[in-house]
Amino acid sequence: MKKILAYKFTIASAGLIIVVLLLPSSSFSTMPSFSGIDKLAHLALFFVFSLSYILEYRKEKTKNPPFFSSIFIIILFILGSELLQLFTTSRRFEWVDMLFDLAGALAAFLASKIINPQAQR
Repeated sequence: MKKILAYKFTIASAGLIIVVLLLPSSSFSTMPSFSGIDKLAHLALFFVFSLSYILEYRKEKTKNPPFFSSIFIIILFILGSELLQLFTTSRRFEWVDMLFDLAGALAAFLASKIINPQAQR
C-alpha cells in the first residue's frame, strides 16, 4: 500500500489517460477545437503522466528513474492505451497519436533535467 501511495499521481494520471482516451469522441464536441488539438492533448497527457512518474520515483528512491527501462514501460502503456481504443466505436488506433504520446514522455524527461539538473543518476 505504501508503494501505491508513493506513486499516487502517476496512478491517477494513468487512470485519467485511460478514461479520456476511451470517452466517445462526441463527449468533446462542445469544447473549443482547432486542427491538431487531439495531438496536443496526447502530448500533454503523457507529459503529465511521465513527469509525475519521474518526480515520484525521485522522491521514493532519491535518484532518477532508469531512462531506458522507464521509456520501455511508458511505451507499453502508450501501446496499451491505443489498443484499448480498438474496443470503442468512436475511437481508433493511430500511430501518430503514439508518436505524440512518446514526445510528451520525452519532453517530461527533458523537463525533469531542467527542473533539477543535479538529481542523482
